Amino acid sequence: MNGSHSQHRDEPQDEDLGLDLVDQVASSSRAERNSRPKRWILGVVGVVIVAVLALVVFSLLNGGPKASKAAKADDAVIQTIQLKNGGQAVLSSSASEDAIGVDLTSLPGLADGQQYVVWAVHEETGVSVVASSTGDDVDAGLTPAGDVLAIHITVEGSTIPSAPSEDTEASVDLPLDPGASEVPDAQDSGDSDTSTPGADD
Repeated sequence: MNGSHSQHRDEPQDEDLGLDLVDQVASSSRAERNSRPKRWILGVVGVVIVAVLALVVFSLLNGGPKASKAAKADDAVIQTIQLKNGGQAVLSSSASEDAIGVDLTSLPGLADGQQYVVWAVHEETGVSVVASSTGDDVDAGLTPAGDVLAIHITVEGSTIPSAPSEDTEASVDLPLDPGASEVPDAQDSGDSDTSTPGADD
């Protein structure tokens, strides 16, 4: 009788133990399911980080402004021009780098809502904007540049139009001609001043 009573008394403990095992299995299954999305997210984040690092490395390997890239090439051709209303543009091209560089300096200030725009005229695809500035120096470029026929520099409004204005600050055809480089205005005016008195005499 006592043995039978003891046996019955132990049965709930066995049932509790079984339920505990079921709960543990269910809990571990839930935890495993919950961890799967986290692992998936970590995998995606890892891929993104690798892609960003690859872009950074690519940028470093092709580093330097495009203007410098063209100007520093072994086969660089450089032409200096004076803008109509002041400032200087140094244009460079390189066949080996397939690049064109544009370096603008000493740009006069503009009225509010105006900006300098550097345009590339392409053989087949029309025009593209290389750079723009409200008066700060520009160190920019374009690559690939094998189909560029000319470089135009204009003053435009706050919104860049689809094509350059006809009244350009400077316009240079490609290929560049180093022999056509222009000396700064100050030197030009100095030469003219020295020659004027002689002409009067």
